[in-house]
Amino acid sequence: MNIKQLEIFVAIAATGSFSKGAEAAFITQSTASQHMAALETLCGVRLLDRTGRGAIPTEAGKILLVQARQVLKSLKKTEQALLRFRQADGVELSVGGSTIPGTYLLPRVIAALRVSNPGISVTVEIGDSSEVLAHLLEERIELGIVGTTADETQFATESLGHDEILLVARQGHPWSRRPVVLLEELVGEPLIMREKGSGSSDAVIAALLRQGIRAEELQVCTIISSSEAIKQAVLAHCGVAFISEMAVRGELKRGELVSIKLAGLTITRSFSLVHRKRRSLSPAAMAFSSMLRRLCSQPDY
Repeated sequence: MNIKQLEIFVAIAATGSFSKGAEAAFITQSTASQHMAALETLCGVRLLDRTGRGAIPTEAGKILLVQARQVLKSLKKTEQALLRFRQADGVELSVGGSTIPGTYLLPRVIAALRVSNPGISVTVEIGDSSEVLAHLLEERIELGIVGTTADETQFATESLGHDEILLVARQGHPWSRRPVVLLEELVGEPLIMREKGSGSSDAVIAALLRQGIRAEELQVCTIISSSEAIKQAVLAHCGVAFISEMAVRGELKRGELVSIKLAGLTITRSFSLVHRKRRSLSPAAMAFSSMLRRLCSQPDY
């Protein structure tokens, strides 16, 4: 039993005529008759009676007619769903972002995508970089943006640009009036850090280690998994913190926070667009990726 046979059977039953049914199915009457003979042989029962009133479904034909119409309706819905998928219309895209790009970059991408592709609904999961990569492997999300290195055997990655990680203090902190602070002084200063697994934390610890300062030497007073909460903690005099420039642009511009220059230390890391290796991206994911690249190519992204 195949779809063409069901289409011809439904057309004949609807028109009450082999000739009209064949015409509706865009085939010849003889071909329609051949298809119906094959279908009746397969089913093992007569499906249509030829009467003076035309071709009428038998009792078995009535049963098949109900089921055939449901099958054809389901097929039509499937075709429409796949068409919407190809056109990225009425589809949902799941993406993930580590804390900084998830908070400060993804909302801009989604806003721009709503203008260019209003049929795409985006669901965002925000966590640290390790969580985003885990969600990709679990297929909870299709795309991820992370600030750490991803395993190239499992993920395809594309660099989106660089982000500078700054040491910031509240306005009025003793370091805020100094042009340069020595790295040795950092060891004795209360420091607020991101959690283990965060791309920001990994970048800071690696950069300090290259300068001979181990993580165990730091006076970490608080560990916070939210960049927004870290800013509030700095403003509340809890200590100084390393944080993405992207996250503190507003506070630096308003003078609420001050960027502290550490002698001989500059910390940068890359943001990467990541997806599962050897997996095809949906049209919605490709549209999202294209918009993301466009925004990241702007000087002030």
